[in-house]
Amino acid sequence: VDYVFAFIIQGASISDYFAYGFYKLRYKGRKEYITYRRYHVIQNKCNKVSDRCLCREKNKFNELFKEFLGRDWIDVNNVDEMLFISFCHKYPVIFIKEINGYRGIGTRKIETENLNAKDLYNELISDINSHYIAEEQITQISELANFHPWSINTIRIVTVYDTKNNEVHIMNARLRMGNKKNSVDNFHFDGIGANINIETGIIDTIGYDVHNNVYLTHPITGKQIIGFQIPYWEECKSFVHRAAKHIPTVRYIGWDVVIQDGGRFLLIEGNDNADHDFQQLHNCGLWRQYQSIIKEF
Repeated sequence: VDYVFAFIIQGASISDYFAYGFYKLRYKGRKEYITYRRYHVIQNKCNKVSDRCLCREKNKFNELFKEFLGRDWIDVNNVDEMLFISFCHKYPVIFIKEINGYRGIGTRKIETENLNAKDLYNELISDINSHYIAEEQITQISELANFHPWSINTIRIVTVYDTKNNEVHIMNARLRMGNKKNSVDNFHFDGIGANINIETGIIDTIGYDVHNNVYLTHPITGKQIIGFQIPYWEECKSFVHRAAKHIPTVRYIGWDVVIQDGGRFLLIEGNDNADHDFQQLHNCGLWRQYQSIIKEF
């Protein structure tokens, strides 16, 4: 019965209800959180429907944000066999990604030393239900790799771009770490998240996963999570500010950023539908902060 009220009044999904502890919060506490309904209010006010594909389709995103990518890639379905084979021979490891894949679904890590690239090409282009890109493997700064060396551990920074005042607001930042020796760090694929203080770049919460397990240290490597200082934090924020202004018709985006040696940055992707739960777990509700910005949109 209580959940039904939370659904009607706050627009909470059943996942929201348990993730945010609505069963122990009254109206005042519940109104602080972005729920499923409020998330759609944000997205509909900020993101032009016809342009959301610029984030969701990886080939379009890579072309639009090529100056932010920092890696080589090809659109498999739009190159010939010889170019694909040449690309495979160029790198010891490549990643094959389905252009509409999300949360790590449709991503394959391939070692090319003994690869029959011709067979792989034919397999990919014969899949009439999918469209693929191939990317070279990227590197990351050792301080972040040490959390989970089997994956690229990214920084998720969510921005809202106020085009009227030409101002980019960083709404939330989180470190995403892989787990269980998986090759991806996605939160909904057994990854671990932790909140980053926007001002300081210091992790100020424990780590947590989608099953609500909590971690003071990474369960595999033992590296302490809370208190870690994200390297080159001010430069990282400047990087996403530039990226956010690059696409003014999609103003709410969750950016997945890789930090490399020497303070270099690259984008993995931008998510116009960045999960609202990941931003708020083990910290605080962000609905009022979003409301104050988007009310004029």
